[in-house]
Amino acid sequence: MENTQALIDIMAWITEGEYTSNELRLFEDARQLYELQLAKMEFLNFSTNLDEFIKRTAYFEEVLGKKSWHYYISSVKGKGQIGHTNQYMTHWFYPYKGKFHGQMVKALINFANARNSDVVLDPYLGSGTTLIESSLLGLPGKGVEINPALAIISQIKLDSLGISYPDLSNVLTPALVNEAFKYFKNLKVQPNSIKPTVEEHLNARELLELLWDSYFPRSPLHELPFEWRNFLMLVYLHALSDYTYLKGTRKEKSLQEFFHEDLQEYLRTIEGTYNVIHKLGIELGDYDITIGSTLSLPYPDESIKAIVTSPPYSIALDYIKNDEHLLKYFGIDISALRDQMIGLRGKGKEKLVLYERDLQRSIEEMIRVLKPGGWAVIVLGDISINGTRTNFKDKILNWGAELGCSEVFALERAILGGFARLRFEYLIFLRK
Repeated sequence: MENTQALIDIMAWITEGEYTSNELRLFEDARQLYELQLAKMEFLNFSTNLDEFIKRTAYFEEVLGKKSWHYYISSVKGKGQIGHTNQYMTHWFYPYKGKFHGQMVKALINFANARNSDVVLDPYLGSGTTLIESSLLGLPGKGVEINPALAIISQIKLDSLGISYPDLSNVLTPALVNEAFKYFKNLKVQPNSIKPTVEEHLNARELLELLWDSYFPRSPLHELPFEWRNFLMLVYLHALSDYTYLKGTRKEKSLQEFFHEDLQEYLRTIEGTYNVIHKLGIELGDYDITIGSTLSLPYPDESIKAIVTSPPYSIALDYIKNDEHLLKYFGIDISALRDQMIGLRGKGKEKLVLYERDLQRSIEEMIRVLKPGGWAVIVLGDISINGTRTNFKDKILNWGAELGCSEVFALERAILGGFARLRFEYLIFLRK
């Protein structure tokens, strides 16, 4: 019997019958169910303006025969990049263990319909993924991060998007590069000299200026533009991380070798970023990073259009231990930081109780600062503690409903070959 069954055109489903796969095309690696759903969600918000959609889309490679801007942005490849999902442009700068996918974040911002002067917030900023994406979309972004070292990393990654590669490359002579390595290698900040004080709401840029003015000794590097100095410092910090974690393995090298190798890779990224931003005419959005706590966000009620964030998996992953070398380098009081970080306070069962209490309080703060109609999207895994799976996805959905959110729902994302104690991540949507 002849098989007359036709293949389903997934694009017809995504666009609700408006277009076919001959007219619009996804990236080839966008095949997981949650990615198809997000592609549909972002498309429906921009379906009446495909010219704008070409600039905004995360999951579409082509729109009516034209390559999307994400095609060019994700072509600036970084170390460890997988397809078009993450590690492109400055996302890969510094090997932070808790990153989430830039491509997914971009789609979530699009779904939240943030446009023009609408503010995007990440109250658990980490290494800056959300603000990099909001800036590339030309949107103003705000981030809150309790770890001063990560706030610094995020600030430098964002500042690096705007570095002029031709100007920087003309200045970086071998002598200056060697001077930079020796300077950062010999830099000694007094232990515990920087104590996290979330009540001050110190800006990350202000902290960097304080370090250069008060803690870092004068050198020829001080004559360089602020962003260039910080860029070279981040290269050193990346090399320090490589040296720390690869020592004793077959990939072991000297700190200086890692520094020179990482510098060349960083410069390739800066060159590609500079070229793509100027080719497309991208106007980077403003950003502001505050060292503070998500339990008390420093923003007025109903001032934020969209929140995209991923709370720390601190009850399963010790972020401080992973970045101890970074914290010590800046002289940050590790004990004081541990006492304030969500998920690290307490022991045994008390630790889980405190984590749940703090997580609920942070959700309340997110809803407080959201504008009516605004979306908060929380990315959180089904963490396993002592062999028992937690159920924070349902708890957050219930908290959202209790806080009066008009819509609450979740999407499931399978973890493929990821952290063994996580099977899934959930994208949890709360609409005020």
